[in-house]
Amino acid sequence: MKKISNDIYIGSEILNILNEFTINFDKVLIFSNETVADLYFDKIKKNLTEKDKIFYFTVKDGEKYKNIETILPVYDFMLEHNFSRKSLIISLGGGVVCDMGGYIAATYMRGIEFIQVPTSLLAQVDASVGGKVAINHPKCKNMIGAFKQPYKVIIDVEFLKTLPLKEFKSGMGEVLKHLFLIKDKNYTDFIIKNAEKIKNYDSEALLNMVEQSILIKKNYVDIDPLEKAERAFLNLGHTYAHALESFYNYETISHGEAVAKGITFDLEISFLRGYIDKNFLEKAKNLFKLFEIDAEPIFMPKDKIFELMNKDKKNSFGKIISIAIFQDKSLSKIVLTEDEILKVMNKYKNNILKASIDIGTNSCRLLVAELSENGHKLNLKRIVHKDLEIVKLGEDVNKNKFLKETAIERSLTALKKFKETLDKFSIPIKNTICFATSATRDSINRDYFIEKVLNETGIKINCISGEKEAYINFKGLSSAIELKKDILVFDIGGGSTEFTLGNNQGIKKTISIDVGAVRITEKFFLKDGKYNFSGTNIDNATQYLKQELKKLNDFLLYDFNLIGLAGTVTTQVSVKEKMEEYDSDKVHLYYLYKNDIEKNIELFLKNIPLNLDIKGLDYKRRDVIIGGSIILKAILDYFNKEKFQVSEYDNLIGAILGGLNDKIG
Repeated sequence: MKKISNDIYIGSEILNILNEFTINFDKVLIFSNETVADLYFDKIKKNLTEKDKIFYFTVKDGEKYKNIETILPVYDFMLEHNFSRKSLIISLGGGVVCDMGGYIAATYMRGIEFIQVPTSLLAQVDASVGGKVAINHPKCKNMIGAFKQPYKVIIDVEFLKTLPLKEFKSGMGEVLKHLFLIKDKNYTDFIIKNAEKIKNYDSEALLNMVEQSILIKKNYVDIDPLEKAERAFLNLGHTYAHALESFYNYETISHGEAVAKGITFDLEISFLRGYIDKNFLEKAKNLFKLFEIDAEPIFMPKDKIFELMNKDKKNSFGKIISIAIFQDKSLSKIVLTEDEILKVMNKYKNNILKASIDIGTNSCRLLVAELSENGHKLNLKRIVHKDLEIVKLGEDVNKNKFLKETAIERSLTALKKFKETLDKFSIPIKNTICFATSATRDSINRDYFIEKVLNETGIKINCISGEKEAYINFKGLSSAIELKKDILVFDIGGGSTEFTLGNNQGIKKTISIDVGAVRITEKFFLKDGKYNFSGTNIDNATQYLKQELKKLNDFLLYDFNLIGLAGTVTTQVSVKEKMEEYDSDKVHLYYLYKNDIEKNIELFLKNIPLNLDIKGLDYKRRDVIIGGSIILKAILDYFNKEKFQVSEYDNLIGAILGGLNDKIG
């Protein structure tokens, strides 16, 4: 362990030092989020000796929970348990937890002591040091806060070895920022020389890196604790970064990634003004590439970027303030002009947001994604936003081939909501791809529906065939994984199920069969508005599926891995993992076994008829989930597969990558 100042300790496996600093307090609150708590609360309990005065409180994980609504229950808890001015808060977590825990300490009874125990790289090198604590306002990041120095900061680099890669890269965004805050080249040389060790979580390299970054930040804090002058340089990259985080509603992009893009933005401004040359600019960009960090700004239209940048807390007198860097690595606060902001945005105009909408039999889904355009090729950079509305557009279409007016109205309501989201992200209709599948294509009044949607929302619907849907499913999936052998992709929809066989060379065979979760439910389990999941009905459905699946006989000639897409299969994961909040990252590329499906079906049959809640199951999907699960089990039985993989990348991705315009066959 090393003491690098009066209040900052750094080392490996040093949590037991906390006992030295909790002795003089009557109560101690360990404040964290649910993710970190699951990983480390047991470890903290083992290291703390005065267990009777230790209390624990967790909040949900994520920047979007860094608000007053989340912390009010913390105050309630502390009051109920008689926390006093002689009590202590220990913030155990990443940057969000450090900010929130510090803010609670600064405001509870006008201020109590707190200790920062940062678990993420970003928190260790940035959020835990300096005494800036804050929560977000709905309109702006870190708008409500205070300056309060922590009592102690305990940095254990062993925490970093359990960080997801995305979070580690986020921290590296702040680490690399520090390279621009000092003129000495030694730290930059160290980072370049030890890049592989750092990426492999070598303890010695991490200790050295974190210590140097802390000392750089601490130097700025010590000479300007209240950010009246030089400390403002720590905000390099943050004007654009905060605008981008707000644009993304504090979701899908980490703070460090946003800062990396913001540093590039500030470098481009400096280049425009002639403060740095092209060689400086390119070398700076290459530092981010060394750690595979996408530091290219995303294009925001004129009105949106000015709106968001004008809300930055660094601004004053109606001026947008940012940080410029010079060739000798000196720094200066500058006022940005509208013209130069637009010039930088125009340079990155090929990094854009696009949207796709899937109008299915049971649900409408929206995807907003960040893409880069390179000629005629589109590359997916990140998923920005997802939404799903259960609309049951295909209600009774299987019987009468007609879209009900009530079902159309439900779908219109969902699409109007999606249009509001498109407007929020400033995505024009021309950058929105909307397609409809089996319910629409099988209905005799589909033209009426398509025209009504166009007139009331401006959204143009492409009614696509089952074969086209299978193709864009494959295109979406193949953009996400490396295809080392043949894969058979299946998508259990509401009205049909698509199967596509292919590999990295392309598609070999595709077929769409008229078997879907809604259709199978209406055909076998729904009569006179009542559901009946009797053993006889399930046997009848299973026999019917065996006959229908014989249409897939040609696929039996191939050796392939099985991959499932969309709601039926993703729900199997969320139910198995008992997800209170759906986690796309956890679901994507998850392996499920036939035994998992059988257990889920048993759970559904036991609880759904009794209208009992099932953790991980969207209540609106309950009425068709059994039908979809029975189809899924039948597919596994037919292909004699004991397991399959789940992908979040499906037709929405395939469509947004231009799949509707590709020729198939």
